[in-house]
Amino acid sequence: SALQQVESRETREFVRGCIDRLPDSYRVVLLLRDIEEMDTSEAAEILGVSEGVVKVRLHRARHALRRLLGERFEESR
Repeated sequence: SALQQVESRETREFVRGCIDRLPDSYRVVLLLRDIEEMDTSEAAEILGVSEGVVKVRLHRARHALRRLLGERFEESR
């Protein structure tokens, strides 16, 4: 339905906005791993850091994003 399309678009825009609010180091690793679907070693090579750093940043980025998303989805319940 048209309402579902609008809600879906608004949700996507909200998620993008939350990703944009993340610190650069978190946002970049989240985009490389979760959006571009690169593996850890590829992301580490591009960023010039160890795989361990990628894993830590990704974990922290996902946690921060969940917190930001939670603000909205808690409100809608």
